[in-house]
Amino acid sequence: MLDTRKSKTYNENHVATVLGPGTAVGGEIRAKGTIRIEGTVEGGVTCNDSVVLLPDGRILGDVTAGQVIIGGEVRGTVTAEDRIEVKTGGRVTGDLCAPRISIQEGVIFEGRCVMKPQPPRQG
Repeated sequence: MLDTRKSKTYNENHVATVLGPGTAVGGEIRAKGTIRIEGTVEGGVTCNDSVVLLPDGRILGDVTAGQVIIGGEVRGTVTAEDRIEVKTGGRVTGDLCAPRISIQEGVIFEGRCVMKPQPPRQG
């Protein structure tokens, strides 16, 4: 059967927001474009595009985005509309939920993986 759902394209290279090294934020972050995190977020992160967590970055809260790329540490549930990628050296304590999940060798992961297909888009 042909899948006629329109798929959104996410671009982790077109960064709209940067949380630089040594920067700490307490509270929720909501972003429309891709957000790159090199500092610490104590609270949730919600993004319409991509969340890119670099090796020195930490998120102590839930993450929800189109796609999530983890090179640092997350303590919370990670949910992505398209995919989650945990890179070598990444650390996740919490559940991962996305249609596609990739966990590289050398990752520390404690939680559950839930892989469900995307629901059909309305419209």
